[in-house]
Amino acid sequence: MTPELFLQKKAAEAVRVLYGTEVAETSLQVSVTRKEFEGDYTLVVFPLLKISHAAPEATGNAIGAYLSEHTPEIAAYNCVKGFLNLSFSPV
Repeated sequence: MTPELFLQKKAAEAVRVLYGTEVAETSLQVSVTRKEFEGDYTLVVFPLLKISHAAPEATGNAIGAYLSEHTPEIAAYNCVKGFLNLSFSPV
């Protein structure tokens, strides 16, 4: 399983638990984080705002907190506007 697919799966789980809504894993946008930002992969939060009914940073921070608490592979996160940057734990 690629890191992108892994993060899509975990983010869909977070949305289900936090907001009580099922989202298709494939509808979540995950890509490699741009070099000027901290993190390994980035989840685009904007499409989830209709589900969360919250601001982009609040939604990103809620999902990031859930992932860092429930996914041992995630070491850290930061949210820049509507982009949730995730860092994997060192092996």
